[in-house]
Amino acid sequence: MSDIRLLGPEHLPLCRRLEGDRDWSTDEAKWRLMFEAGEVYGVDAADGDGLAGCVVVTRYGDTLAGVGMMLVAGRYGRQGLGTRLVEHALEVAGDRIVELTATRFGRPVYERLGFRPTGSLTIAMGPMQGAAWTSAVRVATPDDHAALLDLDAEATGADRSKALTALLAMAERTIVTDGGFAVAWNAGPHRVIGPVVAPSEEAARELIRAAVHGADRDMRIDLLDAYPGLRPWLTGLGPAEGPAALPTMVYGAHRHPGDRGRYVAPILISMG
Repeated sequence: MSDIRLLGPEHLPLCRRLEGDRDWSTDEAKWRLMFEAGEVYGVDAADGDGLAGCVVVTRYGDTLAGVGMMLVAGRYGRQGLGTRLVEHALEVAGDRIVELTATRFGRPVYERLGFRPTGSLTIAMGPMQGAAWTSAVRVATPDDHAALLDLDAEATGADRSKALTALLAMAERTIVTDGGFAVAWNAGPHRVIGPVVAPSEEAARELIRAAVHGADRDMRIDLLDAYPGLRPWLTGLGPAEGPAALPTMVYGAHRHPGDRGRYVAPILISMG
């Protein structure tokens, strides 16, 4: 099997073809954000036909790293390539705490390598009724960005300024309130809402409503465990839950860093 190598944006078609092999479909906008904010690694297929596997590592300052998009082509399954890719991701992460969202296929690999389950993530997608502005929220200006980065660092326990600044530059709308914010950006058929940091469940509802307001497509939000009441609330407004809740996992610590009680939704889901 070939060596693991760093890929560039020019390899995006190979990555999308690989995920197609596994019946995944990640919008090109999300892939481009992963290439800009993180590092995409791949292994060339021994038969010369594209990639045998890939994984994405996003380093957030010196304390945290995210791992996702761990994909192995079906014809190279059960040959240890997934384990090799994750081990490489852990080497790239160094001493950082590593977190991810696992699929049922990837979870056994992660558990063997020492990842611990810490919670869950639920995907909600679809049209949303009742999205509207209230006086509790407003549209962010560039003058708000430094404060948003600080709020994000408090919630996640890490400096994610590189990734978040890249996202703010492409966002359709960023909504702020006292102690919270939500970023809305378009990816394929969805208005993606995330990240979301909120000081309360009611503030989270206001931020989400305003972020969705006026969208020309269905919404998608990946809800973490911060405020469990958001899940039935969203379902009541139209968006349906996607697949069964996915486990969030962490390596190098017993829990995720930061004040995760305020962390409503991640930047994007990059499952593996």
